[in-house]
Amino acid sequence: MPNFKYALLLMLITPMSFAKPQADATVPYETYPYDGSGFERHPELHKEWADLREQWKGKVAPAEALKRQMELMEALAKREPKWIDGYWIASDAAFQYGNSFKDKKDFPLAKAAFLRGKAFAEACLKMRPDNPLCKFYLGVNLGKIASIEGIFASLKNAKVVEKLWLETVNSKFQHKFGPNTSLQGAARYALGMFYRLVPDLRILKWLFDVKGDLGESVKFHTEAFTYDEPNVCTRTMLAVALICKGNSDFSTPDGKAGREQLRQAKKLPVSSALYASCAKDLDRLEQDPKLACGYETSRQQETSEEEFKKQQDD
Repeated sequence: MPNFKYALLLMLITPMSFAKPQADATVPYETYPYDGSGFERHPELHKEWADLREQWKGKVAPAEALKRQMELMEALAKREPKWIDGYWIASDAAFQYGNSFKDKKDFPLAKAAFLRGKAFAEACLKMRPDNPLCKFYLGVNLGKIASIEGIFASLKNAKVVEKLWLETVNSKFQHKFGPNTSLQGAARYALGMFYRLVPDLRILKWLFDVKGDLGESVKFHTEAFTYDEPNVCTRTMLAVALICKGNSDFSTPDGKAGREQLRQAKKLPVSSALYASCAKDLDRLEQDPKLACGYETSRQQETSEEEFKKQQDD
């Protein structure tokens, strides 16, 4: 039976065009004024947290170690309810723990971790609505929840996520998470994934005020390399954006460039649970480029207009 609601909406929006919000890549960033005082006031908790990070530095930490780091940051946030930086560090810890789950049967555990990460970031933004790190991590955890539930099932939050990440890159701050990872590089990486995984469908702009854009996806992934050294995830996600832009065909210029990024990704070290989640699919992506458009480390996402219409009918 035809989807008359969908067809009517499509006819209504056909003549319309929409301007996409832009990030300014020329912004001169200031160093974020990081405050470590919460750690200083609780040296016993900080020591255990720091020891765990040092123990697993450059290695794939087990779920137990990541869970303990999350619990330690949760305890610190309770003891230091006004310590802004404690909230985004806790949100990151929850995100890292959630990413340690690879099997579909463990998705409830992963989602629970991401929900905790979301709560930490929201608590921060209630006190400091303009904090770019808390904006970034709220978007990150919302994005991972969407990857578990499915992109089409999560479109109600897509505009929020896009706004959070665009506001992050348009903020005045840069912050180094580690030697090769920064806030501005990570935010561009996140936006690159966003504009690939949200399908380029006019109906989505009408209903949810979001729309995918493969050109923007490639642009943001490429810009991320100007802030951070490439790692296995940044190369993998640039690869799938290029392959998707090349119609999942390795014979096209974009497809060839994407395949080369996959091969470069295979040469990079796997030094975290997050990197491991990207590295595990490199061979599969090279064998089946049609996976590129909907590729996400948690689950393959639906991106077709037919699937969207089917879900609306259901």
